[in-house]
Amino acid sequence: MKRIILKILIRRIFKKHRNTLPIKSDLSNPKMEFHAMADAVLWEDEGLMECHPDLQNAFTFVIYYRTSLITGETNTGTVDKQYFELAKKYFPKWIGFELSRCSYNAEHSDRIKRIRKVSEWRVEKLMTEATEDVE
Repeated sequence: MKRIILKILIRRIFKKHRNTLPIKSDLSNPKMEFHAMADAVLWEDEGLMECHPDLQNAFTFVIYYRTSLITGETNTGTVDKQYFELAKKYFPKWIGFELSRCSYNAEHSDRIKRIRKVSEWRVEKLMTEATEDVE
């Protein structure tokens, strides 16, 4: 039941903000950024950090699935793929759906793995420091 409600909510958000994300970039070499809460990557020119917070939250599923395509991971759920396909319906020309950003790339995959390791290390360090502060 929760999944159905979430899917309806995300569909409404996508519909409300339909075609509001950038379709071309003004940057010649946009930077890849890591979205720690989504455990995913995005590019600085995709407009996700500047869009409405509801749309940004709904896109966490989309960029997580897209990251799995870039890294060649096959263990992502069909639910994430459904949100990815749903987003493509409402944002068909979004630059984040360009083939170069949605397909396996060995160089990007290696970079994402390194970014994830550093992120995990930072979270572990913060948790350790928080535990020490409590004691």
